[in-house]
Amino acid sequence: MVDFTVPEETQLIVRGLRSFLEKEVKPLEERYKRFLEDERARLREDGRLVPEFQEVLDHVRRRSAELGYYGMHMPEEVGGGGVGRVGMALAFKEVFRHGLGLNVVVLAGPEGPSPMLLHLPEAQREKYLYPLMRGEKTTCFALTEPEAGSDIKNLKTTAVKKGDRYVLNGMKTFITNAVDADFAQVFAVTDPTLYKEHGYLGVTAFVVDRDTPGYQVGRVNRSLLDDGAQAELIFEDCEVPAENVIGQEGQGFYTAMSWLTVGRLNVAAMSVGLAHYLLEQSVEYARQRTAFGKPIGKYQHVRGMLAESAAELEAAERLLLYVAWRFDQGQDVIKESSMAKWFCTQALYRLADRAVQVHGGMGVMKELSIERIFRLARVLRIVEGTDEIQKETIAKGLGL
Repeated sequence: MVDFTVPEETQLIVRGLRSFLEKEVKPLEERYKRFLEDERARLREDGRLVPEFQEVLDHVRRRSAELGYYGMHMPEEVGGGGVGRVGMALAFKEVFRHGLGLNVVVLAGPEGPSPMLLHLPEAQREKYLYPLMRGEKTTCFALTEPEAGSDIKNLKTTAVKKGDRYVLNGMKTFITNAVDADFAQVFAVTDPTLYKEHGYLGVTAFVVDRDTPGYQVGRVNRSLLDDGAQAELIFEDCEVPAENVIGQEGQGFYTAMSWLTVGRLNVAAMSVGLAHYLLEQSVEYARQRTAFGKPIGKYQHVRGMLAESAAELEAAERLLLYVAWRFDQGQDVIKESSMAKWFCTQALYRLADRAVQVHGGMGVMKELSIERIFRLARVLRIVEGTDEIQKETIAKGLGL
């Protein structure tokens, strides 16, 4: 039986996050509002973040780590809080119901510690994992390639073992935090024959330092958000020590599965939080904005949009919590995590569209974050697996 009662410990975490966001993060957002409202102010000509804005993001990340929030999803043995998926779902919801600003770095995403790195030996944890936990370093998850995104059976990046080292060659694209990452988690084919036969075996994951010869950050990808977050990574005869293998050679995709499922639930939780923000903002605007002598919230078409948004949000949040609860019980939720990711991002997209409509002209102005969340909602239907991949995973789970 599913119990949606929130434990007191989790309530304390959520209240602590709320206090941190309101007392420390919000004042910084007011101070650096120009960067949040105008992409041109926060980006250099090459598409990278200007140093001043990068510094404030780094400050918020480190401060969150000091307070124990940034890596609280990780086990206590590595300095985390051991918070389960239900707790993390509620934490992401709380963080993003405050909108879209400096809060994006309060909880670890692809740039932070992940369960994948628990497969490193202790010496490598000291070098890579623990600095991530403290918010001192960042990383990136380098899997996607020009011809291998959703199609993971078409990787071209290779790693050939030579003595006690591997030589990497290939290119990754659309890699979040590639520009600023201190090291990358790179997936490469180490056994071409096995990979050709199975598609999942024969791929190995590596930790690669950004200052390694042959490691190069390529073109910054300019997305809908224009946030300088994605870029290419190029590897040309890049030599990586054998001790930098994550997990076992040839088992890279299986090592990554723990991150992929969690990543999809994180996106779903982020979507639920942003949907709460949009609904709250839209209801408040509908109460205050008048047209033809009364608040627009009294008109049937506006009321109907908000009612639909409230119902969809309730369904999305309950699905998210159910899947997170099953994950915490140790159950296999590959199919269900795809359901949550697909349904919650779809719901956010529809809520964002209605929020723009309710706000009218103000909904597309830079002064409000409504239009930026609308753009992000479209992006979230692609990251961590497209809508189509999620539905394919669901269909496979049905035995089709």
